[in-house]
Amino acid sequence: MKNYEILPNPIYDNVFKYLLEDIESAKIILSVLSNRNITDLHYESGNFTEKKTDFDKEIKILEIENKANKKKQDANKTEWQLIDTELELQKSKVKDPHTGNDIARAHLDFIATIKDPSGKEEHIMIELQKENDPSDIYRFKRYIAKNFIKKVERTKINSRTKVPEKQIVSLPILPIFILNFKIENDIKDLVLHVNNETRGFYTKKILKKPNEFIDNLTYGLIIVQLAHLDTIKENMLQFLTTEELKRTYKLLSFFDQSLIHNNNRHRLRLPTEQMPKDFGRIVNRLKSASLDNPDLEEEMFAEDEYIQMLKNKYRTINNLSDELSSTTKKLRNTTKKLDKEKLIRKIAEKQRKEAEEQRKEAEEQKKEAEEQKKQEKHKRLKAEEQKKLAEEQKKEEKYKRLKAEEHIAFLEKKLREKK
Repeated sequence: MKNYEILPNPIYDNVFKYLLEDIESAKIILSVLSNRNITDLHYESGNFTEKKTDFDKEIKILEIENKANKKKQDANKTEWQLIDTELELQKSKVKDPHTGNDIARAHLDFIATIKDPSGKEEHIMIELQKENDPSDIYRFKRYIAKNFIKKVERTKINSRTKVPEKQIVSLPILPIFILNFKIENDIKDLVLHVNNETRGFYTKKILKKPNEFIDNLTYGLIIVQLAHLDTIKENMLQFLTTEELKRTYKLLSFFDQSLIHNNNRHRLRLPTEQMPKDFGRIVNRLKSASLDNPDLEEEMFAEDEYIQMLKNKYRTINNLSDELSSTTKKLRNTTKKLDKEKLIRKIAEKQRKEAEEQRKEAEEQKKEAEEQKKQEKHKRLKAEEQKKLAEEQKKEEKYKRLKAEEHIAFLEKKLREKK
């Protein structure tokens, strides 16, 4: 008995969309991924393809940004080149060979009725997005933003009259991302649950009951990292401890790229042993994809071309980003060098001015010293003159005294002779 199936690879958008077009398959997949009891499910409008107007709007935004950036200084030329490349790659779209439409990334919106263990029903919007390669988070944010403000008509019981009436309401959103790449390498988990928690600032208590105001303004996330399937596969005894964990792993095995059949990425060789019975619906749906769509292989080749274009695009952008980073680093280093040289010149100029001030101050001090020396010499010469004058005066007084003594002696002699 055959215990495997060769199935179209649902990592491809056309296969993925075909699978999710079957509402029962979609209900199984979303129930398992969300871990909720979905009792009713239907599609929300605007599914499967990205509207051309949105794509053109994104190109228009890039063109506006490009024109704005080109008005900047020449130092930003690498940044312009990056935006030019992004713009050209956005415009080089790949056509679906069957419909002639542009191939776009798959994002699907569902309105789900879920029932909790108490039997209470709630309506939520489930936004399912799948990505093969890392891309701009702006796309994810744009899809969520559209649904965040979207309103739907629902019958609700009027709290005052207790009578059912139709109301236009917004629904809580649950985004689910199926990523064929890793976004983290810390906990290496296949499925990440990002949950909101409402906690009192003062009481520190957690609000556990549903709250319409909070529930409509916040949302959790479920992120599937298909690249971490191997982590679970290699440690099944450790991780697959409950039926819920086993079902989720079995479901995500439909996307296991290590099961590629005979090097053909369009087909997976999926083991069906111990497969949950209700998953047979998914298997049969995938088996019928080729029968319902004769152009399936051509579409998958077109998507290969599109994915390769995206890889080339991101490689080009990364190269330009590296170039921009290198140029920015060189510019930063040059700026630092110039700033350092400017600082050195500023310090040298300051030191030169200080030296000039010191030289002037020394010259002033020298002049003051010479002036003081002159004054001291003048005082010394004046003192010497006064000393000479005093000596001359002393000699003259001595001479006068001698003359006076001689005169007295003469007079005394005359007096003696007269006697």
